[in-house]
Amino acid sequence: MARNPLIHPESPIDGKCLMQLKTLLESRPDSGEVRDLDLAMLMNVPVNRLSQLKRSRSSIYALGKQLDDEQDGVDDVPSLRPSQAILTRLLLRHPEFAPLPLRPTNSDVFELLAPFIPSEKQTGGSVLKSRKLGFAPLFGRSYISSYKMLTDMSEGSQNSSLPVVRLQMLIVGKYAEIFKTLLKEFSKDPSKTAQSLDQDLKETGWALLRNRDSFTDWMDDDVFQSFNTELHRRFDQWFSRDYLGVLSDEAVSRDIEPEIAISKGKWVNREAVQDLSLYSRNSAPILGREDSPFSLFRESFGLTSAESYWTLGIQIKAFYRFRQRADQRVDPATSILLRYLFRFPNDIDLFVKSPPEGRWILEVVQREDPSFKLSQLAPLFGASRVMSYGFVDGSVQCPFFARRLATIFAEQYERGLPIYNELLSCVEEEVVARRLDPAQFWRDGRWHH
Repeated sequence: MARNPLIHPESPIDGKCLMQLKTLLESRPDSGEVRDLDLAMLMNVPVNRLSQLKRSRSSIYALGKQLDDEQDGVDDVPSLRPSQAILTRLLLRHPEFAPLPLRPTNSDVFELLAPFIPSEKQTGGSVLKSRKLGFAPLFGRSYISSYKMLTDMSEGSQNSSLPVVRLQMLIVGKYAEIFKTLLKEFSKDPSKTAQSLDQDLKETGWALLRNRDSFTDWMDDDVFQSFNTELHRRFDQWFSRDYLGVLSDEAVSRDIEPEIAISKGKWVNREAVQDLSLYSRNSAPILGREDSPFSLFRESFGLTSAESYWTLGIQIKAFYRFRQRADQRVDPATSILLRYLFRFPNDIDLFVKSPPEGRWILEVVQREDPSFKLSQLAPLFGASRVMSYGFVDGSVQCPFFARRLATIFAEQYERGLPIYNELLSCVEEEVVARRLDPAQFWRDGRWHH
């Protein structure tokens, strides 16, 4: 049976395949637009290099192979590395493996948050209207923005800025964590749950919550009431204590009364900060200066530049614009997210999961394939065999070339999927496309002639 060339490209992976991948990722249900910031994070390259990567050739051509005449004149275009080629092949086959969380609509987020949004019934108004007006201020925006965010329900979060979307991802991610933990407590008897519960509970964020009704349909009325009551209590505890606590400190950092900022969304203060000693540690303004949490975010959390920009939802231009305003506060939504993550650093996993250690991956692979050698580990992830030894060195971070593939490997292994076989197949498909001999490749680990 002939294989689909869009999913199994016969030529070495190049920049054109990235655009095919983008289209495929956007075709998934509820996926929304895949932006350059998303693709840059997937490929683990700075977003300002992505346009070049989209036009790049395979590294098999860039490193010594003779080029056709029609390819001349593009020698300055960077090449697509073997690790990126393997990743692209894997995601073309399985777009659901992409570590891009599904984005809920603004109305979805409001539905979750409505019972917890501080509100005051005003003359001629209602509690629901008050809560709707209080929606945007929770994300560092004016209450007027609530109208735009909640008017067109069909556009999802596409009409919200990316920093706002990231705060929504945080809230939905925490709700999903609490929901999952509580459901496991209520579902100690597996016979009471749906057959696919264990598998489905490996989802996170909105991918889990959008199907939350299916996880509770086995409960009778009394159990369901108890479950919802406890879910409400636990989420309210996190939201009121942790999230609103961060918002209160953010307001103080902007010399604004917390109640006014949170209810009306009056977050803007463009005045330069002259004296940080006037603020407590928790309420210190987050500025553009080089020693601020904004500037130190990437290093503090051990992220690559692509991962840090994606997590904050900002472009490089915005980053340097804030940096140039050293004594001014950064955007409210960005500042809220930074303040939260520095206070609760473990929640960075809601955005970018830490890759596993190479030693663990090697042990998993060798359990499935006892003949697999240590020297073959780095070639399996798109590098040369000599890189294998650093890969399994637990004293250093996961190598740059392996970060995204290693994270996907761990996630899919935990789901019980045959990820090693899938990865191996993608590697050998790329090896053949490069006209390399597979047997020789596994002996010397060379990706180029």
